[in-house]
Amino acid sequence: MRKTGHLMALGCGYSASRLAGVLLDDGWQVSGTSRTTEGCQALATKSITPHLFDGSEPLPPSAWEGVTHCLVSIPPDENGDQSLLRHRDRLASSQELEWIGILSTTGVYGDAAGQWIDETFPPSPLTEANRRRLAMEEGWLDFAKVAHKAVQIFRLPGIYGPGRSPFSRIRSGQARSIIKPGQVFNRIHVDDIVAACLKGIERPFAGPVFHIADGNPAASDDVLDYAASLLGQPSPPRVPIEEAGLPPMAMHFYDECKRLDISRARTELGFVPRYADYRAGLLAIFEEEY
Repeated sequence: MRKTGHLMALGCGYSASRLAGVLLDDGWQVSGTSRTTEGCQALATKSITPHLFDGSEPLPPSAWEGVTHCLVSIPPDENGDQSLLRHRDRLASSQELEWIGILSTTGVYGDAAGQWIDETFPPSPLTEANRRRLAMEEGWLDFAKVAHKAVQIFRLPGIYGPGRSPFSRIRSGQARSIIKPGQVFNRIHVDDIVAACLKGIERPFAGPVFHIADGNPAASDDVLDYAASLLGQPSPPRVPIEEAGLPPMAMHFYDECKRLDISRARTELGFVPRYADYRAGLLAIFEEEY
């Protein structure tokens, strides 16, 4: 990987901010966007150069000066992918841009009935949000071909990490295990997303589509039981999914079941999850936060 660079994070949220911290420590410059002035102020406190971007207007040309890498984590809206729509020409004409990473979702596949799947599995998203995500991916891949730019798509399952784990729900007594026999999920620790992005920066023309996940799908009740045991608390109550009363946005997660093969990321990127299962990831978070 180059010693220094300038990352533009379009949507500098949880995962992108974690990557920013690593790059800043390595001497990079990092710029990032937020939809609000408060968000921009928060980015500035992390030494990230802030830019206000809500999708209505492109960033000014000055924001792109010296940018060598771009990470996109803003989801598309009902009018499409504003990151690409607003900045296509600017990105295509850049002589300095070396890599574009897109944080997407394994929700583009829909349900795989518990099969092990790789990146060749046909996408069949079940929700409008995930249909938009698939269209977003296709737009960036088309852009890469036309503009001759290195674009990589990182399809992510559920993200967890410091400040985003089951511990707070368990401690507050709000956690419950939703039971659907045979249901499993992959997960990804935020620091493994960072590691995958760094690998992508090293190998920008690999892929271009990758599963970035742990290698060990597991049932949600197993995860909650383990988190509770670390806290020295009893396991959360078990609730059959038929009795859970989940809202539609939550319910759709249980309409999908798949096991993610990460062989391509291992082989082509050299990606090896530091937290290869929920036990390793939760233990690290517990030791950091408690």
